Amino acid sequence: MRGLEIKTAGMKALEESVLFRTMTKEEILDVIDAMDPRVRRFQKKDMILQDGELVGSMMIVLSGKIHLFHIDPNGNSNLLEVPGPGDTVGMLNAVGKYRLHVSAMALEETELLLIDVDPLLRGDSPITPLQLRFLRNLTVALAQKAHDLTVKLEDSVRRSTREKLQDYLSARYHEEKSRTFSIPLNRQELADFLFADRSAMSKELCKMRDEGLLKFEKSKFELLIKMPMTDEEMDPNEKL
Repeated sequence: MRGLEIKTAGMKALEESVLFRTMTKEEILDVIDAMDPRVRRFQKKDMILQDGELVGSMMIVLSGKIHLFHIDPNGNSNLLEVPGPGDTVGMLNAVGKYRLHVSAMALEETELLLIDVDPLLRGDSPITPLQLRFLRNLTVALAQKAHDLTVKLEDSVRRSTREKLQDYLSARYHEEKSRTFSIPLNRQELADFLFADRSAMSKELCKMRDEGLLKFEKSKFELLIKMPMTDEEMDPNEKL
């Protein structure tokens, strides 16, 4: 693939990304070749993106994990997302040419694929059928991202601390398909992600434990109820 080297694990992450769904390995390599692909590697705690930066490329996580966070004028850190393999970073900014309102830091050794969508969106060359499939996938990915941000905004404004915890733990339940799972966040990070006060959140967790809803030890949780606390919202684009 024209000098670009992607490891097996990274290729698997691309195949599982919504951007390349229904594409074969060779089709994925062909379509990204038109977008100036390059791989960048980061060590734990490396800053990847800074708030206010103008982003020209979208990033796809090939391996590792990232913290996306925003620091408000009072110095409070709000954790927005924890992208992992197959997830995208900076997609809205790269497509819309907007400056970032978040920062990104590597949680562990992380490898990213950077691609520029401008040649397909704003270029003069004819679009191939394969590139058109990618742009359709990109449209769906943008819609999903906008939906997720809307839900997070609504939750942060309207929901109680318990409801935020229930939604988060239920999402993990649906993702792991098990009532026993670990979360990738410590207590402060979880509070930042839920836009909640850490002390109030910890008290609510203890109440839920005392009510027999769950057990927990550090990052390990077990839901004790027969059904998930919140129903999973089906994605209407999954079968497209």
